[in-house]
Order: sequence, then C-alpha cells, then structure tokens
Amino acid sequence: MGETRLGSMFPLESPSPRRNGFLKDIGSDLHYFMSGRCALYACLLDAKSKNEDNIAYVPAYTCETVLASYEKAGYTLRFYDVDAKELTPLFKREDLAGVTVLNLCGYYGFSRYDEQFLGLCKEQGVTILQDTTHSVFSRDGHSPFADYWAGSLRKWMGVACGGVGIKKEGVFSINSKVPDEKHLEGRYLAMEHRKQALESGDATYDILAGEVFWETEMRLREMFDVYGSDLLSRRIIESLNIDALVKRRRDNYETVITHYRPSSQCQAIFPRLDDKTCPSHFSWYSEDRNRAQQFLLDHGIRSTVYWPKPPQLPNVKKYPHANWIYDSVVSVQIDQRYTAEDMEYLGKTLSQM
Repeated sequence: MGETRLGSMFPLESPSPRRNGFLKDIGSDLHYFMSGRCALYACLLDAKSKNEDNIAYVPAYTCETVLASYEKAGYTLRFYDVDAKELTPLFKREDLAGVTVLNLCGYYGFSRYDEQFLGLCKEQGVTILQDTTHSVFSRDGHSPFADYWAGSLRKWMGVACGGVGIKKEGVFSINSKVPDEKHLEGRYLAMEHRKQALESGDATYDILAGEVFWETEMRLREMFDVYGSDLLSRRIIESLNIDALVKRRRDNYETVITHYRPSSQCQAIFPRLDDKTCPSHFSWYSEDRNRAQQFLLDHGIRSTVYWPKPPQLPNVKKYPHANWIYDSVVSVQIDQRYTAEDMEYLGKTLSQM
C-alpha cells in the first residue's frame, strides 16, 4: 500500500475572532456537550416522562452508541426498518402505540423521511428527537417537527468536544457536568499526533493517533454522561467558517459524482446532490465490500463502514433492508481538507473497482 491520500483523522482546528451565530436560532435552549452521545443522553433525560413507560421508536440502521444512550436513559427500544433506496425510514403507524419518543435521522446529510408521519407523531403527543450528526450543516437538517436536536461535530472538523443539544421550547432541566479530563486529554493527544504526522510525513504518528483515539473512544462508551464541552471546543465551533465548509463539501461531492462510474462494487446511495444537502461523506453500496475496501487502501484511500450491526438489535434479519445496508455500505471522507484533484482521483479510483 502506498501513502494515504484520503481518509484520516482531523488535526485540531484553530479558533478565530469571528462569530458565526451557528445554531443560535434553531430552538430556545442550546447546550454544548463533550460528545454527541452525551448530548443525546441529556435530551433523552430531559424528555423522559416520569409517569409512564418510555418507549423509543428508533431506526434499525443506526450506531450502537446511539442506542446505548436510549438504554442508559431508561427507554425500551422499538425498531423501524430503513429502505436502502435513499435510506428512507419505513415507519409503521401501528408501531406508534405506546411510543413516547421517535428518533429521526438524515443519513450522510440527506434528509429523506415522511413528514406526514411526523405530523401524526405530533398529533399523538410523541416527542421527536432528531439526531443531527450527519445533517447538521444541511439546510433541511433540522426538522421543524422535532422537539430536540442532538448531534456531534467531530466527524466534521478537528475538535475535542463536538456534542450539541438543542431544545425547541423551554430550557433544559438537566445540568451538564464538567467535561471528563481524561477524555479531553486523549482527544487532544490524538489530534496532536495527527498534526505531527502531517508535519513530519511520518506515518508512525498516525498509528499513535489511532491507538489513542480508540482507547479514548472505547472508554467513552463505558462512562458517557451529561458531560459538557470545554471552552476551546466551543470557540472553535462558534468561529468556524461554515459557508466555506459547506461549499467545499458540496463541490467535492459533485466532483466525485462526475468522475465515478457506477458498478456492482460502487453504487452511490445518493447519485444526485440536491440544493439543501451538505454531505458528511460519499457513501455507496458494494457487492464485495472487503475487496472494495482493500482495493481503495491499496490506492491510498481509507474507507469506513457506518456502522457495525449493533448488539441492541439481536434479530437484525427481522429488518431486511437495514440488514442489507449493514452488509453493503461503505463511506469515504470528502471534507473541506480535500481538493478537486483529490476528489477526481477518488471518483476515478472508485470506477476501477
């Protein structure tokens, strides 16, 4: 394998004096958290009814850390399938009986859900909590039907604490905790190793970055709580040049689409970019994912699978669409660090698989 050209951890961003007003007008109360799951957990605790069983209607295609937040907050999980075509939720009205919270998600930046069903949820008093981790920069990424929005900015930029939680009406009843020092130490160290790798060209630092990152990540899965953000992370998020980020990602996505040729090894989930979406990744389906990922790695492109099948979904075959997605989906980064030439290379390499 040659030098990695695409796909890597972000180094730490530098804050600037500007203020972007990001997310200030979405709801009535905005809080920054240590991670997305901390933000989600805080929203779930705030939304939880104390007078009845709490049942969450959640997608069968999701991340285990999302489901862990619901479990820790005391919710019973009820799943809905997700159609592989544009990752559309397959809601069922009969499944709403007893549901107190609906989890809504716009995958990879693309919002594809039935707003009529969301209206029905509102009529029945169901709280809608939107996970905005993938859709936070899309113009339709915060549904007006939602009561809460929670997500992470860590997949979008180099920041230690990326959690954001927003309540539509009123203020949070949950007080956030001081961020965990050991977690912050790991996050900052991993990003420092990444910076050293870029400056020196020594891949050893990337190996160290990965080791520290995963040690920190696995610990977070055991100890996450309503931890707040540190000041530097807030300054970075609040001074980010969002217009430049959105434009570069959209341009990069268009460049990949222009230069890739669909095949059984690479079928783009979203072959067209609408005018509202800021994509988080370029994602596709592959009939032989292991072979596709190895081919890309041999050409200096690191890809990722979002996500492994979660342990909270023991009978995944009950949801055939989600089961197929788990077995076939692949993603690669197309973020603001990369140029049009990088994306042309990616598109042409995808066409050779």
